[in-house]
Amino acid sequence: MISHAHYDHARGFEFPVQRKYSTKETLEIYEVDSGHKVGNWLQARYGRRLKIGEVEVETHAAGHVLGSAQYEIITPEGNVVYASHINFTDTLLSRAAEVAPCDLLIVESTYPSTSRSIPRESVVADIVKWALECIKDHRIPAFVTDPIGDAQELIRIFNLWTEIPVIVHPRIARVSEVYESNGISLRYLDASTDEATKTIEQARCMVIVPRRFDTTRYGNFRTAHVSGWATKYDDDSQKAFPLTAQADLNQLLQFVEEARPKAVLTFYGASGLFAQMVSKRLGISATQLTTERIRRKPQATKVDEKRVLAIQEILIRFMETSGFTYEKRDVMTLGLREGFRSTEIEEALLRLTKIGKLKYSQIVDGYTVPSA
Repeated sequence: MISHAHYDHARGFEFPVQRKYSTKETLEIYEVDSGHKVGNWLQARYGRRLKIGEVEVETHAAGHVLGSAQYEIITPEGNVVYASHINFTDTLLSRAAEVAPCDLLIVESTYPSTSRSIPRESVVADIVKWALECIKDHRIPAFVTDPIGDAQELIRIFNLWTEIPVIVHPRIARVSEVYESNGISLRYLDASTDEATKTIEQARCMVIVPRRFDTTRYGNFRTAHVSGWATKYDDDSQKAFPLTAQADLNQLLQFVEEARPKAVLTFYGASGLFAQMVSKRLGISATQLTTERIRRKPQATKVDEKRVLAIQEILIRFMETSGFTYEKRDVMTLGLREGFRSTEIEEALLRLTKIGKLKYSQIVDGYTVPSA
């Protein structure tokens, strides 16, 4: 059962023999993004049940990206809901995740920090304002973001509130075509076309590229990063906007509360911390799922100072709650998901510990934020 098309959640499509289940949209996005055709696949439809072995599985909308799903397993002993990435607020592209009351909720606990959360409408307004200012200065605003979900919302934002031509990386164009084929109107130009090249030469447009794309090669670009864990870079030529199609901490807690489970299992991200919060704030029994991992000794490498400062800022925003223990593996997972190397995350943690921003406990292999 595959929840959505982001690569780290869609690896199951690569299994050569096993039967795969997902929504039609998730399959379509995966195939155009990966270039691989999937065999032995069956469609999961929202609100419909599938018979798998001795149990039935019902699919519910997750509100994350196009085709994203939660799966409810109905058994004689009770029902279990598996919720990977969800979004619990409406966006320009999707409605908030559906709530399926259950006996056991298995929920992923990767979420952006809420300490400096800004209303979504304000973030959108800031994005448009910044882009217009760039164009006024004869610079091209270039947004670096996830090619599935966030990129399409950016296209939609500029389609609705501006007349600015939108140029997208070919990978984003392929994914956007799937959105269009499923009834979502998007206007953009594929950067590989002659029309897009001419539009960029006129410098009155905006550009959207995938994460890790090097925009510094283009002197006329001004870069902004769009992510749930957005952080400001020291370089004035780059900016960041905290826009995401993923529930924050408060939304996740609300989702759990409305599902009314008897018990909760948390996994990935800040799973230990989130389990504590569910238990203390909601009074629901919550346990962290754990897996054993082989730890390799990292090789000594020279770290990029700018990247260390960037992940350091992300960690400060993420590790905001005094009195809770942030397990090191949860912190490392957060940094890796944002594209940083283990050595960079380790260096940032070491520096924060040295200056007293964090306190490390060898007993639990985790960090706490000292009380002010």
